[in-house]
Amino acid sequence: MIEFIFRQKNDALKLQQCLTKYDLQSWFHETLFQHKTHYNLTIDISTSYNGKERLTKGTAEFILFDKCIDWAEEILRNQFYYEDAHEIEQILEIVTDMRMGERPELDQLLENWDEPSFVSESLDLLLDGHTPVSFDSFSTFRLKKLQLRITEMVELAIDEYKMEQEYQMFIHMLREYLALREKKLDTIHLYSTEFGFRFFDENMKEVSREELSKFIDKRLLTNHPLYVDSYTIAPLLSMAPEKIYVYGSGEHNLVRTLQNIFEERIDLLPLHYFPETLLYPSIDIANE
Repeated sequence: MIEFIFRQKNDALKLQQCLTKYDLQSWFHETLFQHKTHYNLTIDISTSYNGKERLTKGTAEFILFDKCIDWAEEILRNQFYYEDAHEIEQILEIVTDMRMGERPELDQLLENWDEPSFVSESLDLLLDGHTPVSFDSFSTFRLKKLQLRITEMVELAIDEYKMEQEYQMFIHMLREYLALREKKLDTIHLYSTEFGFRFFDENMKEVSREELSKFIDKRLLTNHPLYVDSYTIAPLLSMAPEKIYVYGSGEHNLVRTLQNIFEERIDLLPLHYFPETLLYPSIDIANE
């Protein structure tokens, strides 16, 4: 038998739920110690094949997928003083994505470290004894390195959340500008290259960089020099076309930004849809 003691009832019940998936029997009960209620979970590892190994896996899963997010929320509230429930939820979503490997651009900013092995090894040492285990003391002392890592994740998630908020404000501002802007051209075709976009008008005539510069509303670059791209976003906003056809991959960050700004005005098409003859106009050798 192994007994865990918790200060939080929810922790005991969550661990019990995790252990059930590993076919481990456990019994939950409350105790009173020094006038405070504690929550005990007694686990029987003798009746299951590889009972100790199952207990280690189940407890590690509870720590890595439940407690880490609980710690992240505590860090947000107690160290960074976040109180707004919506903000906390948004930041925790980013932390969760990081822990699921869905934010590789943020994960690469962290030291490469095998969390599951660290937790499993810490539990192996702990579960060798026969005395009741205070889960909260174990977390504080044995899992300190993991909690410091969660703090680093929270810091990165806060920065990412702030950047996303700024981006959304930027998109909203440009949508408002576009709504008030008079159109200069009906249609623009954008051909994606490794160096950026080539612009073509509704007659499929290429618009030169000099011509694009003449379209640009200089207020865009003066008021928002850090956000508005003078090569693509500024000309498009200034021309305010009714339709934009983008030829190329939709995975590019700039393409996603254009979609967010222009919404239903923009259509994505495969690169090969663009007439190749327009990209390499023939040269009149006789006039050379």
